[in-house]
Amino acid sequence: MNGLLTVSMIVKNEERFLPECLASVKDVADEIIVVDTGSTDRTIEIAKSFGARVIEIEWPNDFSVARNVGLDAVKTPWVLILDADEELLADDLPKLQQALETPIGDGYNLRIVSVMDRAEDISESYVTRLVRAHPKIRFSGAIHEQLFPALQGLGMTIQPLDVRLIHKGYLGAVVHAKDKGNRNLDLIQTHLKKTPDDAYMRWQLAQTLLGLGRYQEAIAACRTALKLIQIDNPLWVLIQYTYARVLELSGQPKRAIRALREGEMAFPAYTDFYYLEGNIHMHLGQWPQAETKFRKCLELGEPKGFLMTETGIGGFKSLYRLSQVLHAQEKLKEALATLLVAIGKNPPFREAWQGIFTILAGSNIHAVLDAILMSVPMDTVIATISQWPDRNINEQNLLKAAQERVAASQQSQ
Repeated sequence: MNGLLTVSMIVKNEERFLPECLASVKDVADEIIVVDTGSTDRTIEIAKSFGARVIEIEWPNDFSVARNVGLDAVKTPWVLILDADEELLADDLPKLQQALETPIGDGYNLRIVSVMDRAEDISESYVTRLVRAHPKIRFSGAIHEQLFPALQGLGMTIQPLDVRLIHKGYLGAVVHAKDKGNRNLDLIQTHLKKTPDDAYMRWQLAQTLLGLGRYQEAIAACRTALKLIQIDNPLWVLIQYTYARVLELSGQPKRAIRALREGEMAFPAYTDFYYLEGNIHMHLGQWPQAETKFRKCLELGEPKGFLMTETGIGGFKSLYRLSQVLHAQEKLKEALATLLVAIGKNPPFREAWQGIFTILAGSNIHAVLDAILMSVPMDTVIATISQWPDRNINEQNLLKAAQERVAASQQSQ
């Protein structure tokens, strides 16, 4: 990119995703630096096939140390930090180029879009990944390493940038294969022995313990983290949300709701608080309260200006939950209308289609198709259902009805 950009990454045994990662940046990076920490598969061979400069080191048991080896080798004015299980979206390249050619900050928070095993389970976070190459801008933290403390210490500015990195590391098979939970726990605990007052790392400890099902320890970690920061700190909202989640999962829904209400008062625009509370009310069979919360989510829309959110809670996911609540209250027409809006906003959201089949159970499949066509065009219906694996009988019949109708229309022309 006109001599402006280096891509820097650390890897170990990443042959599964590395080709797609490097292919996504090969045309925009003036240089790719890959720091390998002991791969025994084809990782180094793949990196070199893309023209990357490979630096081999022993694993230092510290992610920041490894990351900083790559930063030390950068020669361009800007550096983009990637993980091997990430891809830069091609559609966002013009925005990336503009940010480098006419910068409005010294660092940029990019959108990390984490995909899950189910297409609808997507979350987003904003992380400082694009920064000026500067000898004092270096990572800190043995794990969940960060650049923003260095930028803040230098008085440099960080701006949001609507450039997406698709992250695949939370796919179930990947997490299981790497045993990330226990690996991360060891590194976090080692870090906290040195810096026990690190609120960010206390939150990461809580997140890791949550993933391991160690709820009481996670609750304690959240409480400690909340004591270490002020309520106006951007991390507070994330820690409070995690605290509420752990309380819910540990069988304390009333306490979870109290924690969420506290969060809603402090950050009334954070849709995630209301969505989680709506789900808790649903599980408790408190339908009117749940309906109120999901309608609030739709009123707020997707949260803006926060470091992390669950994609869809200001739209199709809350519409789906609202339809379930309405169905439970026997408001079937309104529940159906809500589901139709949901699939109109996000056709691949399969659960909403199942909700339509449930409400219209016993109806002629062509009547079901007519209802769906009020929100989704015929070509989208066919393309969407065709992509689903293991289609059930309702989906197969709907796809067949749609294809037959298209064929009949073509024959009549």
